[in-house]
Amino acid sequence: MTFATRRLMSSPTLRTISGVAGGNLFGMAIGLVGTLVQARFVSPAELGYFRQFSIVTGYAFFLQLGVFESVQRLYPYYVGRGEHHRALAIAGVAQAWNVVVGVLVSSVFVFLGVWTLAQGNWKASLGWAVQAIVVVGFIYGGYLGATYRSGHEFIRLAKASVLGSLVGVATLPLFALWPYPALALRAGLSSLVNLAYLHVYRPLKVAWRFSWHELFALVRGGVPMFIAGYGVSTGWSAVETTLVLKQLGTAALGSWTMAFMVLEAANKVPQAIVAVYTPKITEEFGRTGSPHACLRICRKPVRWGAPAMLLLAVVGAVGLWLVVPVLMPKYVVAIPAMCLMLLYLPVLLLEMQFVLLIAMGKVVAQNVVTYSGLSVFAALALAATHAGLGLNGVIGASLLGRLVRLVLIWAYLSRARDQRDGTLHRLTQPGMSSL
Repeated sequence: MTFATRRLMSSPTLRTISGVAGGNLFGMAIGLVGTLVQARFVSPAELGYFRQFSIVTGYAFFLQLGVFESVQRLYPYYVGRGEHHRALAIAGVAQAWNVVVGVLVSSVFVFLGVWTLAQGNWKASLGWAVQAIVVVGFIYGGYLGATYRSGHEFIRLAKASVLGSLVGVATLPLFALWPYPALALRAGLSSLVNLAYLHVYRPLKVAWRFSWHELFALVRGGVPMFIAGYGVSTGWSAVETTLVLKQLGTAALGSWTMAFMVLEAANKVPQAIVAVYTPKITEEFGRTGSPHACLRICRKPVRWGAPAMLLLAVVGAVGLWLVVPVLMPKYVVAIPAMCLMLLYLPVLLLEMQFVLLIAMGKVVAQNVVTYSGLSVFAALALAATHAGLGLNGVIGASLLGRLVRLVLIWAYLSRARDQRDGTLHRLTQPGMSSL
């Protein structure tokens, strides 16, 4: 064993990634069992009908107005600068806002659930009820996840995922009797237990601080970053699912959902790598102000991880052609879509360098790279559906849009490689001085 290999194997970062990935992989195995059982009893049309309610949740997430991005960005930044009091103050304001928004949006979904039930549409009522839970986990749980920073805390994130998966397994016997209610129960309980665990073991038990002056300062700094971050994650998914639903129907949306579930199962390792390195990159820039130093941090996971993820995608695609016809016969038609989805794995890891644009305060660059890619995707997806390429055309267009975004990220970072960028400090608006 070479010195470099021994050094790599003894790295605390590698041990943290291994621990998080190990927990996530265990959760993936549990979730995979649940997915297989679900696929035996739930048709693509039913799954697509249930999934359509989550599209509204994706758009509703915009209402948090970038406060989540502010705490995700500024909390580790001020920790890196040694300004812990300021970091905790920011977390307190962000916590209050995310809880309020989550509860308000959840209340709207509860009302829609009651209204549809009164009309006799119990399937829609269940769909809205699940989203009432999911949206709180989406908004408040997103804030909680941003406050987990150390290796021990990352392990807790993995445990929350595993616990949610285990609770989901408990609902599996119900699929043989009531497939659609079991689908709703599995999604709702898993989300609720995951959120409860993150809340109980949250690393920052700070008091709520609801100040309009300080909140507006967070919004001013966070909205531009949020718009970019929303476009590449929640917004991108919302646009993709909307296109699939409107252009191809609920059955196609069900196939897309199953393909996405396969991707989520395979994405545990790159998720662990990105989760561990994101605060490291931000704190490094807070200490040094050097993009070059941050890019050095990115080099190792990209060099080792991207080829491994590409190999995983190829092996997974071969396995899908062998496994799906036997264990998930209702979704044989979705196998090509699943294989295309797996090609996201190396791209998602390579996109980790987008974190540096956030750390540098390159707000214009963040939005340019994101919405250029999203525009390419939307245009190609519409062209693909009109050309009769169906679901595979939409997923392929989405992948090409991601690649365009990735190329633009690299182009921006290559220009800033040796600069010491001061634009970040514009995030500290006059109203932030009291935090």
